[in-house]
Amino acid sequence: MRGFRGLTVDAFGCLLRGGPGQLPNAMRKVVGAREETRNVQSPEDLWRDTFRRYIRANPFLSFREVHRKTIQDFFKALGISEDVDGSIDAAFDEYRSSSAYPEVSAVLRDVEQEVPVAVVSNMDTTALLGALQRNGLTFTFIITSDEEQRYKPDPSLFQRAVRYLGLPAANVLHVGSSYAEDIVGASLTGMPALLMQRPGAPEEPRGEAQGTVHDLQQVNDFIRNSWKES
Repeated sequence: MRGFRGLTVDAFGCLLRGGPGQLPNAMRKVVGAREETRNVQSPEDLWRDTFRRYIRANPFLSFREVHRKTIQDFFKALGISEDVDGSIDAAFDEYRSSSAYPEVSAVLRDVEQEVPVAVVSNMDTTALLGALQRNGLTFTFIITSDEEQRYKPDPSLFQRAVRYLGLPAANVLHVGSSYAEDIVGASLTGMPALLMQRPGAPEEPRGEAQGTVHDLQQVNDFIRNSWKES
């Protein structure tokens, strides 16, 4: 079999704006309202590092519990006293109301005429479905950490996607915005991967990635070119 015949893609950072890899706006407002808060790290880096620590925890923590622990540590580090449960709800509301990037809907329609597509996401299933439905995006296959009880880069999420698509791992291209979660996880599964580096997003290492793209149209072009080069 030649070229890429299936596609798996992360949701937030690739299809949808925002996501847990970024400091939620509700948290940013809390920090901004307290000019006296100071920390060695920026609030964005503090959030990202703390969140990633908890999704790597063993045993597995639910997506909501990861947020609870992350927010508690975040507030403690910045000397903030705030409603943790209210902050969790605000973050989840933000995820559900996320907007798709401008080209996503049209490009996906084009891609899905040629190859099957699955979403692989470190996300609460209900919140993710809400965001996708809000943007009119539907997928036959959606694999979440919530259902798998594992977080990327654990290979089990990618292996499930490969089984659903019914293709060899080498013929399924994965696209994600996180090196540590997407590129590493796909590589452990034998899947080639592209790093999605949206304009304005924090720079990520490329590592084993086949390349870097900046929008979904470039992913579509990469897939089609693989058929010509094979």
